[in-house]
Amino acid sequence: MARLQILGHAFISYEYYLKDIYWTEMSQLTIKKFGKKTYSGHNEVEEILLFCFDYLVTKFKELIFSETDFTFFMYVFWLHEESINIYLKYNQGESLYPIDENEFARSRRILKAILEQGCDIDLNWGKFPKNSEELERLDDKIQHLLYVGTWLYHFADHIAYQKMVEDYNKVEFDDNDLLIVDWNYHYGVAYNSLFPNIGQEYERGAYELEIVPELKQKINECFKIDYDWAGAVIFEIKKHHNQKDPSLQTIEPYVLPKNLSHQFNIPEGEAKLFYDGLTISRENKMSLEDLILKPYSMDRFMYRPILVYKIGGVDRALVGEQKYPESLMVLATNALKWNSLPKEWLMNNCMKTFLQQKGNEHDKLLEDEVEQKLLEKKIKFCRNIKSFKQHKANNININNSLCGEIDFIIVNEKLQKLIVVDCKYNKARYEAVGYRTDDTNFKKKYEPKMFKKHQWVSNNLSAVTQHLQIIYNDNKINLNGFNVETVFFINTPTFYMFNGDYKAITLSQVEAYLDGNYKYDLLVIEYESQEIKHPFFRKPNNHE
Repeated sequence: MARLQILGHAFISYEYYLKDIYWTEMSQLTIKKFGKKTYSGHNEVEEILLFCFDYLVTKFKELIFSETDFTFFMYVFWLHEESINIYLKYNQGESLYPIDENEFARSRRILKAILEQGCDIDLNWGKFPKNSEELERLDDKIQHLLYVGTWLYHFADHIAYQKMVEDYNKVEFDDNDLLIVDWNYHYGVAYNSLFPNIGQEYERGAYELEIVPELKQKINECFKIDYDWAGAVIFEIKKHHNQKDPSLQTIEPYVLPKNLSHQFNIPEGEAKLFYDGLTISRENKMSLEDLILKPYSMDRFMYRPILVYKIGGVDRALVGEQKYPESLMVLATNALKWNSLPKEWLMNNCMKTFLQQKGNEHDKLLEDEVEQKLLEKKIKFCRNIKSFKQHKANNININNSLCGEIDFIIVNEKLQKLIVVDCKYNKARYEAVGYRTDDTNFKKKYEPKMFKKHQWVSNNLSAVTQHLQIIYNDNKINLNGFNVETVFFINTPTFYMFNGDYKAITLSQVEAYLDGNYKYDLLVIEYESQEIKHPFFRKPNNHE
């Protein structure tokens, strides 16, 4: 059955017969355009993946834009509120049976996408569905959207990996003319060996505690309001218009800043900035393509709990009693923690200053964690080096275009290595689209800077030695015979650490790395009599 009860709340799960509709049609169209054969060349595979992605985008839009009554979006909104209730119980240790965590998270993401895209439709008024025939129709429509949406995200990942790794995928067709996307070379073995083991590292990274109440306090201070009151007044207005069932009641959005301005005696423009930072409408919503390919944008229902629809020619705001408080938590843990906030809030100078301060604290947080590990292991190091002290000479400045400030230089006597470290506090990434953003940043921004640091240190070991001798008051320090290794220390895992020109060591792996037991150095993958070591996703030698 499509409709399930999970922890006492409604949930829709799609049925696999939908493959016969969409996958069959997509496969037929692909064969018609490209021909039935095996494709492994980089460019031709990418073209096919993009073709399939576009097909799925078109189908998703067709399904949504065929709904012109508010009824459908009320129902999806209610399902999303139900999903938050399930999520809260799941976080307390309850089971999601009969589905798994991946399906649950994916379903919530697709429900949000449906609601956001609905902002573009000129809707007619409607009522929440009551009769079984209408509910069955809506459940069926949502199943179709869940199926198509699931594969939209899968193909977005296929495309991202294809863009990051040469010849990552291949495309072929089975005996029933159904399209198959598979790995090339040893990539599948590498993926299955590496990715299942990184889940724990998300939880063991450098994170700040108590960030949710801090964000709320700063909102109240900067906007001179009360965040809880600003939400409570929405639900009071809803009750005023519909005492019997206010949960799905819409309101006129323009009244919100007026009420906030009056209550706290602040300019209406400031009140409007606050609510605008929590609002999704057709003016700021993302296209479906961007929503999937740019998952870290702040212009999403994930962060903005106020949905504005055009119903009967009038703007109406729909706000969930579960979504409003959830948004504060998400803004703190998924945005502020990674140095992001809604752009409207950053027009408030106080909030802008706060975000800049948090960004500096986050960088320091990671570095502090690294320093603590070095102190515990009694390893010599220097931190945040802008210049090198010298015996009977002026300091050597490196905070320039020739080198740049170095976060850490570590003297690993056990391994006879001088380790040059750049710390990067990155967003947590959970899918290939996000990994690709990191990959691009590392390769285009960070690697060139790391190359300069490596070159300077390698060519100036005498200067580094003198600096260490001075700060440790130990003239016996000698770096002769040491190899210079340049690495990134990062707070959360990302694809780059498996395939970068430089190693990227997660915080949870720093100690093992310093001991010479870094697990990705130890991993060897056998492929066609070759030993594949880090970097793992490069074309094998005999396929160059």
